[in-house]
Amino acid sequence: MGEFFAILLYFSFLLFFAKAKQKRTLTQKDFVIGDRSLNSWTTALAAHASDMSNWLFMAYPGAIFISGGNHIWAAIGLTIMMWANWVFVAPKIRVHTEKMGSVTLCSFFEKRLGQNQSIGRLITSVALFFFYTVYVAAALCGIGALFQTLFPISYAVGVILGVTFILPFVLIGGYLTLARVDLFQGIFLLAVIIFVPLYIAFDFGGISAIVKAVHSHGRNISPFSSANLSTIWSHLLLMFGWGLGYFGQPHIISKFMGIRDPEQISASKKIGMSWQILSLMAATFVGFVGIAALSNLNSPEYVFIALVKKYFSPFLGGIFLCAVLAAIINAVSSMLLVLSTTITEDLYKRFFNVNSSDRTQLVITRLACIVSALISMGIALPGFTTIDSLVKYAWSGLGATFGPLVIATLYFRYLSPFASWLGMAVGGAIVAFSPLLGIANHSLVLAFPAALGTIYLVSKFATRSTPLEEG
Repeated sequence: MGEFFAILLYFSFLLFFAKAKQKRTLTQKDFVIGDRSLNSWTTALAAHASDMSNWLFMAYPGAIFISGGNHIWAAIGLTIMMWANWVFVAPKIRVHTEKMGSVTLCSFFEKRLGQNQSIGRLITSVALFFFYTVYVAAALCGIGALFQTLFPISYAVGVILGVTFILPFVLIGGYLTLARVDLFQGIFLLAVIIFVPLYIAFDFGGISAIVKAVHSHGRNISPFSSANLSTIWSHLLLMFGWGLGYFGQPHIISKFMGIRDPEQISASKKIGMSWQILSLMAATFVGFVGIAALSNLNSPEYVFIALVKKYFSPFLGGIFLCAVLAAIINAVSSMLLVLSTTITEDLYKRFFNVNSSDRTQLVITRLACIVSALISMGIALPGFTTIDSLVKYAWSGLGATFGPLVIATLYFRYLSPFASWLGMAVGGAIVAFSPLLGIANHSLVLAFPAALGTIYLVSKFATRSTPLEEG
């Protein structure tokens, strides 16, 4: 019962916090982009905390538990590419989207290209809906597993409870409220993921004892296990197979669009990158501590949960496991907001009711959020695959569909609308069908350059390419 009261206490506090931060008079623009009013701290923690989800606490430490230091290359790739995202994407997309009055990636693409074709809206909307429902399903798998482990309930009931937990945070106040919740929860989950493995390590006998135990179990601490060409190639595939995805994640890019002043992006980058480096280092250590302290673990993705249950009292352990819940709430709420916004802004307003009132748009956005969550719940209920594989699939799909076009619209001199939509379709299709093609593990590394190359080559030889404004 200790875990139950801890989670209930945390959830009640978080709901009160979200309600207190809710803007009293809420417009559609407030709900979608927060009227571009985020400060540097809120932008940084909202972008990074909504990024990691339960992957940080479950999938990644589980991969370290299995592979040892070899899987650190995934964290290295993510760190490098997120830094590049802050430097090369964030400043430009913040300026351009405000200048063009765009609140979604789709509307930014259309206005940047100087055209208004239905096919562009359809491709972006379908891709977002498909990959985000899978992404949200992966997070719901995590919350179902967490509740099943803590309480005498089935996995399916845990997933349903997870949806019930998460939806209020999106529906209450939209973008700005979620960003403020992300700020608080980002600090909380960072503190937890650093404290838990360090406490257990010293209880175990110190870091040297952990290293010795990891080696005794046949794993390496170092990511540099071998210098042969095949190993180096596999490390590069792991790095870019995760890192390239950052350029095409709308729930992260939307945080860049919402910062109050573009001049604050540099400070926000330092805050966010510090958070990411510390959290990934701590999550790596969770995996190593799990190897040393747990004699047997049938499901490696439960390593953090198993450690907490073994070393802490039920109530304190429940508080620490709320960090997993916090990571899931941050990610899922941001994704559902992007999904529902896309349905309202890029489908409903575009094809059904151009002159809809602000109130109507808010209602449609909230309804779309509920429907999207229920579809994701349907995907998660069978529990047919690992969290890591679901996250990798959705992450790769979003990265390959949107990342190349984000880069092209910000840095190419000329761009054909047809080439843009074709490139998106190529990138998304390669990832979507990658399980059937047997390339699921490396789909992003193949799809990203294929999509970017398609956009560049078709634009180069197209008779109608749009010259893009510098800036």
